[in-house]
Amino acid sequence: MTMGVMKTLKIMRQLLDEWTLPDEMTVTWDVENRREVAYVKEKFYEYLADGWMAFSEEPKGRRQIFKFNPQLELIVLIPPLGGG
Repeated sequence: MTMGVMKTLKIMRQLLDEWTLPDEMTVTWDVENRREVAYVKEKFYEYLADGWMAFSEEPKGRRQIFKFNPQLELIVLIPPLGGG
């Protein structure tokens, strides 16, 4: 059984005062469970639509991702940064 994890990170909180961030979230899924994969995929795209960035942690290193892949072992979501 292959499992995956998606979690949110809260970073640089002082820069994000204008944003209302949800509580930290960690979601796991079994690649073979269609319902779990569909739920995590929906959440993944909801966060991206809200401006979050997604990164995968792989043996080659961290890279930004734009498409949900249930085969990834870890997906980290980072909130949008305010300012300018």
